[in-house]
Amino acid sequence: MRSIALIVAAGILLIFALPLVAPAAGQAPGLPKLSVLVYAETDGGAFVFKEVSSGENRILLPQVPILLNITFRNNETTAGIIHTFTINDENETLQVNSGNISPNATVQLEFIVESIDRIVFGNVSFAPETAAGGIVFYCIPHRGAGMVGDIVLASLAEPEPEKGILLRAYWIGMIGIFAMIGWIGISYFIIKSSSPKFTDQREHVRKGLP
Repeated sequence: MRSIALIVAAGILLIFALPLVAPAAGQAPGLPKLSVLVYAETDGGAFVFKEVSSGENRILLPQVPILLNITFRNNETTAGIIHTFTINDENETLQVNSGNISPNATVQLEFIVESIDRIVFGNVSFAPETAAGGIVFYCIPHRGAGMVGDIVLASLAEPEPEKGILLRAYWIGMIGIFAMIGWIGISYFIIKSSSPKFTDQREHVRKGLP
């Protein structure tokens, strides 16, 4: 009976311990996940990428590492215009590629961005092609036409310039200086006027007053 009780206890313990030791199904358990929708389309006569939430050719990451899930759609309406979503490594070797996507077709890509300098795609870890602090992605047929985008950390995106900060600091400093000088002058005249008996400075000194 004692052996049976021990076996039952061990089984119960194993059941409760499994969720703690077994990784969740799928890639990179525990990593935060970001899902984005990226269009490839013609805008103003030019081929462009557009991340739908921002309308720009840029994917902003809130943090790294992160599991990035990209739904890539060829949003062209003209038959025969194909696009790709492609990332090279630092040696210009193709590593992430959607393949040729026809108009109105969609494909999903998922990879881990460990840092701006490191991507894990499947079982391959590589240093991606970067430019201006971002991971470069492009369309193979239209890179020469400028169809390029980047993946950047939101904290590294170019901040809005704060206009007038130096000017305000300058004037605050000047106001402080003039206020101090004015207060010293006022204090001097108040102190002087409070001693009417000793308007003659020599008499004032003779009496040993400050």
